Order: sequence, then C-alpha cells, then structure tokens
Amino acid sequence: MARIYGKIESLKSLKSELENNGISRFNSVKEIKDFLSNYNSEKLTVLNNESDKLEKEYSETCSNLKRRIHNKTEKINLETEKIDNRISDLLKKVNIINTKNINFLKKIISTVKLYSLKKQLNYFIKNKNELLSASVKEITRNIENDEIFIKKYETKKQNLIEKRAKSKIEKLEYTRNVLENSRNLISGAIGENLVVKEIKKLSDEYVLINDFNLNFSRPIFYKKHNQRIYSVQIDHLLISKAGIFIIETKNWSKSSVNTINLRSPIEQIERSNFALYVYISENITLNEHHWGEQQIPIRNLIVMINNKPKGKFKYVKIKLLNELNDYISYFEPVLTENQIDRITNKLI
Repeated sequence: MARIYGKIESLKSLKSELENNGISRFNSVKEIKDFLSNYNSEKLTVLNNESDKLEKEYSETCSNLKRRIHNKTEKINLETEKIDNRISDLLKKVNIINTKNINFLKKIISTVKLYSLKKQLNYFIKNKNELLSASVKEITRNIENDEIFIKKYETKKQNLIEKRAKSKIEKLEYTRNVLENSRNLISGAIGENLVVKEIKKLSDEYVLINDFNLNFSRPIFYKKHNQRIYSVQIDHLLISKAGIFIIETKNWSKSSVNTINLRSPIEQIERSNFALYVYISENITLNEHHWGEQQIPIRNLIVMINNKPKGKFKYVKIKLLNELNDYISYFEPVLTENQIDRITNKLI
C-alpha cells in the first residue's frame, strides 16, 4: 500500500466551514453523503421519536391523573376530619368556660380566653373550604396540568409532536442548508478522497503527500503568465521511482466540464509545476549517477472523477479516476529507493 502523508485540503476546508457554522456531527465525507441522502428519513425519525415519547407521556399522565385524583380525595377527607375535630374541640372548650359567679379577675381572664376560642372557632367554620383547598393546592394544580395535557393530546396530537420536534427539525434544516451551500467543498472532498483511496492500492514504493504547500519568502517570477508566485497549493503530490506527479482532482459534472465560466485547472497545475521545479532545483540534488546530476521528472496530471473534456492538452494529462493507476504505473523507474526517501524527507 502506498505511503500517505497529510490530510486532503478540501476536507480541512470543509471541516473548518462546518465548525464555523457550529456543525460538528460529521467525522467523514461518507457521513455527510449519508445525511444528505437520508435527510427526509432522519426528519421522519425525529417526528416518530417525539410521537413515541408523547404517547408514553400520555399513558403515564393518564395513570398519574387517576392516582392524583384518588390522593386528592383522601387528602380532603383527612383534612376535613382534622378541621371538624378542631371545631368540635373548640366548641367543647367554649361551652366549658363559665363567666358567672366568679371573682372579677377570673372573670376577665375567662372572658379573654373565651374570645380567643370563639375567634378560632369562627375562623375554622368560616374558612373551612379555603383551608381544604389550600391543603390540596399543589395536587390540584398537577391534576389541572394533567387534564390540559390529555385534552391537547386527544385533540391536537400532531401539533404537539411538531412543536416538540421543532428545535431538532430546525437544526436538521440548518445543517442541510449549510451543506447545500458547501456543495463545491463536499464534491471536492469526495473527489480527493477517491483519488487517495485509488493511490493507496499502489505499492509502498509510492509516497503520496496530500495538500502539499510551497511558500516563497521572496516571490519567484513566472514569465509565461507574467506573475509573481508567493505560494502554491497542490491537491496531491505523488513521489515514485518514475518521478513526481502533480495531481489535481476535479469532481465536476458534465456541464461544468463544458462551461467556459470556470477557470481552467491547466493554468493552475502549470503554475504549480513551475514553482515545484524551482524549489527542487534549489533544494534537492541527486548526484548518485556516474554521468552527473539526475533530473527529477515532474509530470502534470488532472484526475476527473466522472467526466473529462474530449480534447488533449500540452504538458498536462487528463485522466478519469479509473485510469489513474494504470497511467502512473506506465512509466519506467529512473530513481532509486534511497533517492525517493531523500526527496520525500525534503518535501514533507
């Protein structure tokens, strides 16, 4: 299996885009593809789960309501008995007190005590219903809430399900919208991931560096397009005994391949080739051959996942994914394993 270094650029860009939008549920492109393919079924699953939870809550509430009504009745009976006993006790005490035929001081004390007892007696008689209601206030409130829920469930069940699922559905819709707006990144990530999987099928004599970057502290001048190059980014750099392959991946539809509005990847890969050539010339020397310094072949390759243009182009080969490994393996080896290791160590 080919040796692989680095993560593919579009995956890193896609991950960054999703994280910036607060989305962290995906760990692979496959999970993203599955989510988009199964969005409607996942949405339905959310609704079904909420429906199941609601049905369970309804059943439990019905049971709780019966229990609470029973407990309320018992509580009222108990409190009624307590109040009636209190009233009876106060009546007895009132009837016992005698304010006649006693001295003045005792008469005053008895009068005050009688007044207090009658006041208590009147309070319990007058406020009996309020006292009973207060004793079951919490349980009454729970009963009312249960009855409201049961009524809503029986008359507006679907509305309840949708209301409870709303936040989860909105999150799903938000995630889908972000992914729909990131279609180009997803498509690129899928394409580059397929290229990596294909190259992995090669032997360990091959070294693949994903998302290869070169930066120049002093820009190099690219005469062909009259521009200064400060940096280049290459989707994949494949190092082999046959030399180095600069690989750019494009997962374009047929209409995209034929449109004139998209920038040609050929200019991009030629620019990368020039920058890599300059860097290698200045930093890597192979003097192992007795004839002199060896050249490191650099080949330009654009891999199209499903569709490619019909024309052929100078300095760049365009291959479909299923043609990739046969093309790479076609070339005769010109470098040794030691030279490959030296080049790899310098480039990574």
